[in-house]
Amino acid sequence: MVQEQAHRIAQSIAQPKRGSQWFRMGADRSRLALQQMIDRCSELGGGTVELVAGKYEMDGAIVMKSGVCLYLRDGATLVFSPNPDAYLPVVATRWEGTELYGRSSMIYAYGAHDIIIRGEGNATINASGQEMARWGMPIGKEEFEEIIHGTHGETPERSDVERLRQMGEDLTPVEQRVFGKGTKLRPCAIEMNNCQRILIEGIRLENSPFWCIHPLYCEDVTVRGVTIDSHFPNNDGCDPESSRRVLIEDCTFRTGDDAVAIKSGRDADGRRVARPSEDIVIRNCRFFSKCNGLCIGSEMSGGVRGVYMSNIEIGNVKNALLFKSNLDRGGYIENVWVDSISIASAAGAVLRFETNYFGYRGGRYPARYAHFNIGRVKAAQALAYAIYYDGNAEEPIRDILVSDFCVDKALHAHYLYQTRNCRFDNCRVNGQLLPPTLPESKERQQCDVW
Repeated sequence: MVQEQAHRIAQSIAQPKRGSQWFRMGADRSRLALQQMIDRCSELGGGTVELVAGKYEMDGAIVMKSGVCLYLRDGATLVFSPNPDAYLPVVATRWEGTELYGRSSMIYAYGAHDIIIRGEGNATINASGQEMARWGMPIGKEEFEEIIHGTHGETPERSDVERLRQMGEDLTPVEQRVFGKGTKLRPCAIEMNNCQRILIEGIRLENSPFWCIHPLYCEDVTVRGVTIDSHFPNNDGCDPESSRRVLIEDCTFRTGDDAVAIKSGRDADGRRVARPSEDIVIRNCRFFSKCNGLCIGSEMSGGVRGVYMSNIEIGNVKNALLFKSNLDRGGYIENVWVDSISIASAAGAVLRFETNYFGYRGGRYPARYAHFNIGRVKAAQALAYAIYYDGNAEEPIRDILVSDFCVDKALHAHYLYQTRNCRFDNCRVNGQLLPPTLPESKERQQCDVW
């Protein structure tokens, strides 16, 4: 039944329409020439802009337009400028769940439809994000350190992060939230904003300054056969945000942060927009991230529902299956099905429901976690917890069924706090069969692996 529902959603995702025009571009041409081809192709009703093998140096952002397929042949490499000001003027976007006008992603679209970004063979997009990535690293550090980085440490971007978050909390009009020249909020590599029928297929993406692929306010998105090799702070592989009908399949994520993280806005600003992420299928992928495997949150204030994840290989991660929020978020995560997951090791927890994530600003909006069905999960090792459920009295974690779950070796088999109707069928940790219901902890315990 679950597989049928996931298959139905995947089959219902509308595919981009293809026009009849065909433009071919050689490696000696500029970004301006490429942009002119994309614009002209769209004006003529759509078609394909083909890049033959070679290196294409882009001195700024590419803006995708309706009806256009950007087709990178084997050996074609798009190399974007490392200059932060190359991605100005500002565009409408969201940064960690708060709306603003900020730097453009390297490949951007707004309000467009029927877009394809396709690669064959060794087609590569190099976002050249090294300089901007340093905005997310501690000052004075030459190399990326995972423990203190990005939006959680004392970094060059910290003051802009805090200013934006306060604007979001105060519900400052979005047109006043302008973060342009002189500011330090890192852009994504690929962002589609308010778009319909998007296909990103077969490309290799490297060196993003921030999130790698970000479908924002989109419908009918397919990310297929993509390889991401990007190891800077906050280099999530794919972050569907407030988007509907998203299919992520046959992808490999080697990332500096979460492999896939589903979002829907942050705190008061996310509740204002109130657009959920829903009907998302993730299947047949490999997650070799330095941080977490599948995440929902922590920016999930608009709600997340209808997530189907199956046949995933997860490597050595911090947390394998992580659902995260804090008391500023509100919102909900519900109706989630997970099936057939293999995990090498988790430093924190194999299965984790977290309600006390970073960035708490003193609110009282507990998130609702309900109606999960998690089955056929096999992990070799958990250095801290096999199972970690940390709920709140106002919103206990409820109606979670875990079945055929096995962790060969774990320091702690389980921790449950403020839960209701959580059941474990045929679950084994350290070779021991767990009872169908597990005892609640009398005190809150921390798992400090993020």
